[in-house]
Amino acid sequence: MIRKTALVLALALAAPAAHAAADYAALNKAAVETHVIPRYRTLEQSTAALNDAAREFCAAPGDARYQALTDAFHDSVDAWQQIQHVRFGPVELFMRSMRLAFWPDPRNSAGKQLGELLASRDEGQITQDAFQSSGVAVQGFPALERVLFEEQALAKFSASNADSAFRCKLVTAISQNLADMAKDIRGDWTKPEGFAHTVAIAGTPNTHYQEPKEATLDLFKSLYGTVEIVADHKIARPLGASLDKARPRLAESWRSARSMRNVVLNLEAGQALYLDGFSAAVAASDKKLDDLFRRAFTQTIATANSVSLPLEQAVEDKAARATLQQLVKEASAMKQLFTQRLTAVLDIPVGFNAMDGD
Repeated sequence: MIRKTALVLALALAAPAAHAAADYAALNKAAVETHVIPRYRTLEQSTAALNDAAREFCAAPGDARYQALTDAFHDSVDAWQQIQHVRFGPVELFMRSMRLAFWPDPRNSAGKQLGELLASRDEGQITQDAFQSSGVAVQGFPALERVLFEEQALAKFSASNADSAFRCKLVTAISQNLADMAKDIRGDWTKPEGFAHTVAIAGTPNTHYQEPKEATLDLFKSLYGTVEIVADHKIARPLGASLDKARPRLAESWRSARSMRNVVLNLEAGQALYLDGFSAAVAASDKKLDDLFRRAFTQTIATANSVSLPLEQAVEDKAARATLQQLVKEASAMKQLFTQRLTAVLDIPVGFNAMDGD
């Protein structure tokens, strides 16, 4: 595995050949129509189902409905993890991206704000209007996970007291908020004169994008972000510098034991975006380079799938840590592969941070 990674990195750093100009408009159209919009539709559908499950559970809390609610939660987070990398367009409006999932959360804002909210039982803070201006940390998937997967969660919901009543109101408020945002994001992409249209007319006077290449750059940032967030955040943060410095509770979604599932879905989403949007342009210019990108994704996803322990346990296991360290190396090699080889094919700048959109 290490030899394979060394090969990928060596190829990534090799001098790029001359390339034909990319068809940016065709790349953008393919990515938006086959990747972006279908995934936002899935997010819309899954969060609507989550909202329904939350209301059904709170009408009569019990084991079966709790299981249905947590299953719906996982389906919705699956959908989010597969479109989380798109950090431009309607998801930027009204801080929707952070409101959907405020993570990383280095100051534990979600824990502090959620604790205060549960203690106060202030229903005025959880109306949909209040969510528009309230703290982002208590209105998305991480906050919902904390409430649904804390110790004795079902018992707390079933206690038939003021606390249990407020918890249900909070869960239904968050699930409604998620469903509303997902619906609005999808609508803002697909409505007449929506953002899909904005991308399609890139380059026409007085529009958001001065040229189609600018929209391609946003898509490239999204692609790069799928490996950056894995290498620099989702694995590196809980892994720590050594076994005795592992920080398992810095893993995303550790309470619901889905941290590695998130990582695999992120990488698979990156692979899909490459295949849906970029592959044709790369192959038209350099078939061997297209094959390299495909192999790199396949190899990195296979490494992620080989981690059999939950991430919060894997970072404290010597053998599993070796695999995680290998995964970081492979994802980091892909970052270099993108910035040094894919940018050359696309003739786009590399001075940006995919996590903040700059």
